[in-house]
Amino acid sequence: MKIYLVSNNSLVEGLNYENDSLLELIRVLRPLSIKGEENALKISELKIFTNVEKIYSSFHSSAISTSKYLANKLNLTINMKDSLNDCKVGTLGSKNMKMVKGLQDHDFTYKLPNGESLIDVGNRLNKELDNIISLGEDAVIFTHKRAILGFLLKYAKVGYNLDDSLILEYNDRQVYDDTDSPYDIYEIDVEKTKIIDIKLI
Repeated sequence: MKIYLVSNNSLVEGLNYENDSLLELIRVLRPLSIKGEENALKISELKIFTNVEKIYSSFHSSAISTSKYLANKLNLTINMKDSLNDCKVGTLGSKNMKMVKGLQDHDFTYKLPNGESLIDVGNRLNKELDNIISLGEDAVIFTHKRAILGFLLKYAKVGYNLDDSLILEYNDRQVYDDTDSPYDIYEIDVEKTKIIDIKLI
């Protein structure tokens, strides 16, 4: 059985919001950029998804907008689950998003008030993944880069490059680095409900 984790990272830039209390709402509603829509169409045309039986998405607009192309092509329903949502930032206070990301990349338990750590979001995603795996069907999960990072921390070897940026390896293959990518797709091989391999495609 195969499970795919997909993150479309091309979102609209330059959105202003009035205060931190709206941050989480803005993150949920933030749409794909034009390039992101093009990426979503390209993702839907990949042959690896031919045998997919289930499609899941977070509640975020970017994930739903990405999943719609594949759902239309395969004539499948999009199963929305808040357990697949992105890592919750919390109250920024005097910090900014870049600062929080840097802190979390070096302390996986670090979180802001009302927010989640990478370990928290990883546990959330892993629990939902166990439920999806138990169904025994090939599936695609449209989620987010930070949520996937939290998931990978349970399985991958942690390291840092010369720029002190986080890198993860699984079975002697690099599966995560901190570079910007238009989208990320992970293929998870499952045998008898056990994850036996994880590959970045």
